[in-house]
Amino acid sequence: MQNIPRRLKLLEKKLASLPPDSEAMLVSELDGFLAGILVCPDLMMPSEWLPLVWGDEEDDPVFENAKQAEQLVGLVMEHYNATASDLQSGRYAPVFEVDVRHDDTLWELWVEGFEAAMQLRPDSWAALLGGDEKGRIALSGLVMLIDIAHAESDLPEKEIQELTEQVPDLIASWVAILNACRVSQHLAGQPGMPAPSSGKVGRNDPCPCGSGKKYKKCCGLN
Repeated sequence: MQNIPRRLKLLEKKLASLPPDSEAMLVSELDGFLAGILVCPDLMMPSEWLPLVWGDEEDDPVFENAKQAEQLVGLVMEHYNATASDLQSGRYAPVFEVDVRHDDTLWELWVEGFEAAMQLRPDSWAALLGGDEKGRIALSGLVMLIDIAHAESDLPEKEIQELTEQVPDLIASWVAILNACRVSQHLAGQPGMPAPSSGKVGRNDPCPCGSGKKYKKCCGLN
């Protein structure tokens, strides 16, 4: 694992303490999963995606006690909030496992986590492929990495090798683009200001500027 904050080291330890049959995510996989949750065109509540962190899609996860559950959920949500903050400020950097013996970045785990997030809202992601060009290119790139991670890519081996050498920077860039698309979509969906009326506005009518005040107490004062 690359150098990571103390909170992530603690989270890694807590996830490893869960029963082996829980198939809990590793930190790198969790980081990709949370990134996918946060840049998804649809808002997803923690109650929907948290069970997947423990590898349990249906039943409650098996914790030793309530304190362990509270600590682990708290650490996951802390990383969720930190990731959201990094995305908002443009400082997001994916967390990767590193094979120190060969100095290889094991980006595949991160990609698998992102894929798990995509599977929660397949229709929303499919719609993005038909939308903004930058978003389409970014998502297509991540899907391409998913295929490579599963050894299902049709790309020539040389091209795959060249691509994987750029993966850390590419992932950070593509996630930033997808987040920008999500923010843009959210702003576009907000109700706009009412258009000014071309007719005469009565003194007691709502002001056409959209303030909610009467015309005589708003723009009618000028």
